[in-house]
Amino acid sequence: MRALSRNFGDMKVTRNTQDILIVEDRPILVAGLLAFFFIGAVAGSLGALSSGELVAALVLLFSTVFVGLFIFAFVRRVQLIFNRPQNTLTFRKRSLQGYSEVVHPLNELSHAVTEGSETKRSVLIFKKGMSAGEHPVTGYLTDGKGPQRITDAINAWLKDAAAVDSKGSNT
Repeated sequence: MRALSRNFGDMKVTRNTQDILIVEDRPILVAGLLAFFFIGAVAGSLGALSSGELVAALVLLFSTVFVGLFIFAFVRRVQLIFNRPQNTLTFRKRSLQGYSEVVHPLNELSHAVTEGSETKRSVLIFKKGMSAGEHPVTGYLTDGKGPQRITDAINAWLKDAAAVDSKGSNT
């Protein structure tokens, strides 16, 4: 079975300094398209109801519920904040289901890898501590070069931290 694929709206590095790296996924295009179909289905079902076509109204109402469930299940903003001065990795998710934030010690993060073949995603590898194991950055796989770019950016930022730690201050 092929994984859910999104080749538009890849994750992006929105801030990359020596102290902070922010990687986020804002699914604006997906949310906009689903909202357009949701509003269209609502308008169609109301129009069908007003003209007395009950079967068409029920079909459009069913599609409205279906699109609403897609919005509820799949539209979520993901943000990773790597903060070197505070030694934290903050993993935030926001959707219609709610908001969650998990903070990991940054020094427990080993590296990032790209998982998958045709469709891929970035995965954070923690080698020690309470967070030990693999932590996917997103719940979906995507085609394109986005996951590899994100993995490379995370690893380069972490490698820069090792150089700063070994030499002392980098200023």
